[in-house]
Amino acid sequence: MPQTNRIAPLVISDVDPAVIAINTWTPFAIDDVPTDGLEEACFVLRITNRCGSDVFISYNGVDRHEEVLRWSQRVFYFQTNSSPSGYVSLVKKWTKLYIQGLPDGKGGAIYLSGYYNERV
Repeated sequence: MPQTNRIAPLVISDVDPAVIAINTWTPFAIDDVPTDGLEEACFVLRITNRCGSDVFISYNGVDRHEEVLRWSQRVFYFQTNSSPSGYVSLVKKWTKLYIQGLPDGKGGAIYLSGYYNERV
């Protein structure tokens, strides 16, 4: 199916900071299913940390790839990697994102959202 110039959002997903740990990777629950991964190939991802603990993000469940400080937000634009050749740079469909950090019993959540090109 061809892609269009319209964008669509991912269904927002979240992780309760009380269930994360510093020595294990916890998967983001996409559509409440923690093993599915991203439903589409995304060109932008946003991670919002609304808890009192810094967290690490992994794209493979092994290595630390990103850090999101407490009470902050990080946005990752993958299309900026496409210049100057014009290639499409996307996070692969079904990529699983994992989170690691110190548990925070004060409430809040860590949210994952993003955007992809809608298919016709």
